[in-house]
Amino acid sequence: MTQTAESILRSRYMRHLEVTTAFAVVIHAIVFLAWPPYLPSPYEIEEKRLEVLNLPEAIEIPPPPAEVERPELAQEAIISDDVSDDATIAPTEYNPFAPPVIPSRPEPEAFYAFDSPPEVLRSVEPEYPERAREAEAEGDVLVEVTIDENGRVISARVIASDTIAALEEAALDAAYEYLFKPARQADVPVKCRVVIPFSFTLRD
Repeated sequence: MTQTAESILRSRYMRHLEVTTAFAVVIHAIVFLAWPPYLPSPYEIEEKRLEVLNLPEAIEIPPPPAEVERPELAQEAIISDDVSDDATIAPTEYNPFAPPVIPSRPEPEAFYAFDSPPEVLRSVEPEYPERAREAEAEGDVLVEVTIDENGRVISARVIASDTIAALEEAALDAAYEYLFKPARQADVPVKCRVVIPFSFTLRD
């Protein structure tokens, strides 16, 4: 008769259980016998070393700080009827109902377009002011000029400078003496702006 796996397991279950139980008991017995016995150690109190300080018999206490004078308290103003009738408050121009003043915006600079840039026909060297020579002043000045349709400078202003005002004025005076071939837009003379650099250097 062929036995199934389930019938084999049922017939051998108790045998396996007894063997594993006996094996576990033997292992626990060996561990218990081989483990070293517990020996409690006595409790020891840690000793602390005290250091004695030699203090002076008398301790000097510094005097208290000087008393600071308290500021006077503000007093309430006393309303009096003895004020002269001629006493008045100074007039003021403040008007709480006036509309706010809106600052005016600076006018935008005009833009000049051109196809052909202007050409310098006459350049002028600026004069070195005597007071600038005495001060031994040197530096560079950039002057922006506006040129009209005839090639003449109609306005000039300093846009960059690293020197004194006297040399800036000399550069502006020289810029107004420049003469240009006017710029052109579609072969028509037009206004334009260019920058002229001036360099001031003292020569021995």
